[in-house]
Amino acid sequence: MNTKISTFFLGTILLIYSGLYGQSDTSNCFLYDYKPDTAVIPESVVAEKPAERPSVKVTLTGDTIGKISKYVFGNAIAAWAGAHDNPTLVEGVEFLAPTLIRFPGGSWSNGYFFNGVPSDVPDSIYDGTTYNTTTQTANKIKFYGHDGTEGWVTSTDQWYALRENTGVNEGLITINYGYARYGTGADPVAQAAHLAADWVRYDNGRTKFWEIGNENGGPWEYGWMIDTALNQDGQPQIITGELYGQHFKVFADSMRKAAAETGDTIYIGAQIVVNGETSWNFVDRTWNLGVFNEVGDSADFYVIHNYFDNSSVGNILNSAQTNLKQNMDFIKQDFIIKGAYQKPVALTEYNMWGGNDEASVSYINGMQAVILICGLIDNNFGLGARWLLISGATTMFYGGSDANYLNHPHAEFYYLTYLQKIIGDLAITTASSNSDILSYASTYSSGEIAIIIVNKSTDQRVVTVSTDSIGVGEKYYIYSFTGGTDNGDFSPNVFINGEGPSSPYQWGPYDQLFDIKANAYIIEGEIKFTSPGRSIQMILIENGANHIHVDDSILVGVNPVIASSFKLYQNYPNPVNSTTLISYQLQESAFVCLKVFDFQGKEIKTLVNEQQNSGNHSVQFNASSLQSGVYFYRIEAGQYYDIKKLLVLK
Repeated sequence: MNTKISTFFLGTILLIYSGLYGQSDTSNCFLYDYKPDTAVIPESVVAEKPAERPSVKVTLTGDTIGKISKYVFGNAIAAWAGAHDNPTLVEGVEFLAPTLIRFPGGSWSNGYFFNGVPSDVPDSIYDGTTYNTTTQTANKIKFYGHDGTEGWVTSTDQWYALRENTGVNEGLITINYGYARYGTGADPVAQAAHLAADWVRYDNGRTKFWEIGNENGGPWEYGWMIDTALNQDGQPQIITGELYGQHFKVFADSMRKAAAETGDTIYIGAQIVVNGETSWNFVDRTWNLGVFNEVGDSADFYVIHNYFDNSSVGNILNSAQTNLKQNMDFIKQDFIIKGAYQKPVALTEYNMWGGNDEASVSYINGMQAVILICGLIDNNFGLGARWLLISGATTMFYGGSDANYLNHPHAEFYYLTYLQKIIGDLAITTASSNSDILSYASTYSSGEIAIIIVNKSTDQRVVTVSTDSIGVGEKYYIYSFTGGTDNGDFSPNVFINGEGPSSPYQWGPYDQLFDIKANAYIIEGEIKFTSPGRSIQMILIENGANHIHVDDSILVGVNPVIASSFKLYQNYPNPVNSTTLISYQLQESAFVCLKVFDFQGKEIKTLVNEQQNSGNHSVQFNASSLQSGVYFYRIEAGQYYDIKKLLVLK
């Protein structure tokens, strides 16, 4: 058997049998409190479907992606942003209802002490961003430790109070790992781990999720480079992934023992990096290998950070669509290549890159935020902590100098508040006939279907939904989000079903936030709606036994034969007893090879081996002669390849 194919299947089998990266209640810490969800049918007004024929078809292909962790709807505060006790802010956060709040947040975490700055810290510390690889030297800067007693710095108790006052039951604490590096005591690692354990005791079961340090391999962090003359336990000047992994186990052991004392269970994450081998930062290049080798099975989850494009509207939305999948694909592969224990992954810090203030406060950032949350779900991330609730003029809540706007939410708030209320509890696959129309879907345990439609283009589209094998009821309900027409591409204003800013000092319908009625449509054999340019539709479809199949021939305005991208769909039916249909899309003409393999990678049958034109294709596979078990089908089409699992059940 071809070695390349064998390696490929080994990796594929490992991934499939990892349980979707821990997407099971027992192995994924982010599903420890997973509960089936029941949809709430919104108050509505009767609306009429558009008279035009549709130009876009969205198909509910229905393959299960996995259970949805509620912790993808997390957020964060920064310790430098004060008490976080303004009543307007508190009310807004309560409306937003993040499922957790991260603290202390950012690089300050590696200089934050929850119960007072200790005496064994240096007066100055190396600024790793000035490191010269030739001379192996860097400039020193004054060391600043914080503990919340300064008056303008958030204290630990103020963070707990914010959670209590807003009804946010869960948190994510970023432990000060840097102290294990720059501490000047006899055993700085043990001292830092004991301090972390003390916080666990003080927390007393209020927080389940903890991460050891913030971006520790980055030269901008306290502890990346230390003064070895002040260090007493023989640590190297520059951090490595191996060293961090060794220290992680010391922290985790101390913290878990402390949690056991209070009868609590905590989950602890270790930091890894994406594409470290090609990083400009030489520490990143061996980071993951060192971490995986040393941490072993002691981490409950792995942590990454990412920021997304802030330039043009197209780049902003496209980067959100593609980058998360690239991140998770890399991590999956890295787990296999480096022989790591496969754990769930948390994106504990993310947002749009700074530097484009107009984009950051615009409805386009709201659209990007929706794509990112849906991407977290579709790629089986366990947690997402969006950066940042408030700090300055461009964060989710305005913290700038204009008192008229102070603590009022920007556009992203409105998108995310509604998104969390519409998403179900189980993610399923979808397919769109147009690359400018993104689609995401989930189901409720009560049977309803939630669909999110993102129109990235400036053109209005009429969209129809083909539910195929999934039953629907009598009505569907839509909230449509559109941006303002002011300020070019980056209007700060958002409208929900036509309801806009409540006042000149609001950027959306804040005063009517929970009074906006959904538009309700009678299905009568067709789900169809208008998607304005650069808009989002959040749709809830009633549960029922009606099936809607939409033939491509009804589409107008586009060539329905041309696929928007290469796609391999899940076979139907699956499991299969005798015959099953395998469908795929080709973006362009290509030589196609479609084969079926058994669990060990042995070729069973070649279904397609020929040049094919772009468009939609299907082939029947007769599995009647096969024994019950797990099989795979793999497509190669030019530079594209994909593989899916097929179950035979007799």
